[in-house]
Amino acid sequence: MIEALLVVFTNPTQGRDDDFNDWYTHIHTRDALGFRGSIAQQRFSLSAEQVQEFPGGRFFAKYLALYEVFDAERFVQEHIDNALTPRMVVEDSIDMSRMDDFHYYPLQYRDKAPRTFQTGSVVVEQITAKPGHEAQFRDWYNDHYLPTRFREQGIITGALLAYDGHGQLVEFSPEHDHVGIWRLTDDAARAHWRNGTLRECPFIDRESLTVTCWDVLTERMTEDAVHHPTSAGLAGEERARARIAAAGTAQRDRGDLLKH
Repeated sequence: MIEALLVVFTNPTQGRDDDFNDWYTHIHTRDALGFRGSIAQQRFSLSAEQVQEFPGGRFFAKYLALYEVFDAERFVQEHIDNALTPRMVVEDSIDMSRMDDFHYYPLQYRDKAPRTFQTGSVVVEQITAKPGHEAQFRDWYNDHYLPTRFREQGIITGALLAYDGHGQLVEFSPEHDHVGIWRLTDDAARAHWRNGTLRECPFIDRESLTVTCWDVLTERMTEDAVHHPTSAGLAGEERARARIAAAGTAQRDRGDLLKH
């Protein structure tokens, strides 16, 4: 059973998208799912089609990963114990200047077609409840908003999750204390979020409300696929690790030349 969903927004360093995605998909995902506490993960890329405007013209992150976790505290401890070791290689293609990396805990989940949820694109709602109005917001979302939106065409799953300090990798809290995760069977369903239904909620901070649309980048990978990999999965991981090793060797060689 899922205890939490780890929601991770990331960016590559300038011009390193290919290296970043190669490392994240073929190495980092497998490293993380090899840790105790994990169930599965899927990656997404920011869609060209968005339903709101963002400062600077674009949402701050280009990639999204959703990790299904059954033991958040154990999963985080495994990260702490193994980061920057051979069990968790971190390539310099990831931009470390800002990463949103937080566990959110399910409050409600609805599914129209079990076992098919990983095939569609995703809409993510990042929501901050007004101080002192968390309970009212959750009641409004669970009893009014989610059932109504869930009945709309092109939506296959809907979930509301809340931030809690338990089992977090970092000591600070996220900007948003709730997230709504919606999976679609038809990208045209993104149009549902162009209306003001969510923004009209009296119990949220409307200024910080953020809704983003994400395209599927990778298939959902389970921890079982890591412990019992296919030949294609192993080949992809070996190739990615060889690329990183070769890049490291080339960098050291350039450093040696500069010394002479």
